[in-house]
Amino acid sequence: MRGNVLNKSRCGRPHELSDRDTRAIVTKVKKNPKISALKLANPIATASGKKVHPETVRRILRSGGYNGSVSRRKPFISSVNQQKRLDFASADVGKDFDFWKTVVFIH
Repeated sequence: MRGNVLNKSRCGRPHELSDRDTRAIVTKVKKNPKISALKLANPIATASGKKVHPETVRRILRSGGYNGSVSRRKPFISSVNQQKRLDFASADVGKDFDFWKTVVFIH
């Protein structure tokens, strides 16, 4: 039956933002992982013309694999320690395969 204008039955409320808007939110977080949901909600609201609550942004980010944790800065490594790390790593580069069978890797 074509041309039917009746509301189709569906489960739940339709999404407020389109798939394009959700991808834009996740892309902005990939570029700047320290940005807050409140700062993300304002540009999305102006771009899409819809009022977006910060909790909606948080929900989209959680579904995209991002949680509420903020990425930490890596500690400063001095040039002396960089050289020591390089020497330690390059000491075992030329070892044969039998040596690496005996090493226990713990993660």
